[in-house]
Amino acid sequence: MEPRGDQRLHCADIRRIAPYVGRSAVIGAAIGALPGIGSTLAATLGYAAGRRPHVKQGGHSIPFGKGAPEGIAATEAANSAVSGANLIPVLSLGIPGNAAAVFLILAADSIGGFNPGPSVFRWNPDVVNSKLVIAFGLFTAMMFANLLNWTIGGVFMRSVGVMSKAPKHILMPIVLMLTLTAIYVEEASMAAMWFAVGFGILGYLMRRLDLSPLPFVIAFILGGNLEQTARQAFAATGGDPFSLFTSPIAAVFMALTVSVVALSFRGGRKRRDV
Repeated sequence: MEPRGDQRLHCADIRRIAPYVGRSAVIGAAIGALPGIGSTLAATLGYAAGRRPHVKQGGHSIPFGKGAPEGIAATEAANSAVSGANLIPVLSLGIPGNAAAVFLILAADSIGGFNPGPSVFRWNPDVVNSKLVIAFGLFTAMMFANLLNWTIGGVFMRSVGVMSKAPKHILMPIVLMLTLTAIYVEEASMAAMWFAVGFGILGYLMRRLDLSPLPFVIAFILGGNLEQTARQAFAATGGDPFSLFTSPIAAVFMALTVSVVALSFRGGRKRRDV
């Protein structure tokens, strides 16, 4: 029994986009393993890496970046590959690279007092490392989530897609009500509700000003730990403010930090000029 025409077309599409998916998956995994970068850069690099061979091949009916399946596959494969690899800096350093990793840390901290760091993967045969148990629990949960996504998610994807057609003036109030209800159940305090409303207004203003909320969220989550570690380092060096510049390793990290900030400002200025 020969496959139908739509089945042959589907297999041909998979074979055509498979190189783009594989290339972008490697790029996304490499970017996700780096601390604090996120999926935006991975998606951009995956798009750029897929654009070059697509343009060289030519003969395509849909241009790259205008709805071509190769462009969608290249971008989304890199974006999706970040999530798994991002567990490396999240669990070992406590530095998330995207919003999903931030909420992953918050969930693990609220459930079992999880504190990311090198001690997460410390193995002691005499004592059970609760952090290691939580880490492997996250790995197992992600494996089951991917399996369910490939099976049940693929079956119900078409039917659930109708939710994207729901009017925003109906969908948004429902989401807001569920969010505030969950916050009140967790804290049982009106102060937490006002904090949530305040952060919602702040997020709206940042969106209006075209500012990414991810750096603010990362700073809000890691600010306390950074301040405590900075005080400990300052006390260990005898109050020397130039200790970060005398150590070669610390000086290299300081130079990389300044370079990343400078390049970010330069890239933002170029985008505004365009």
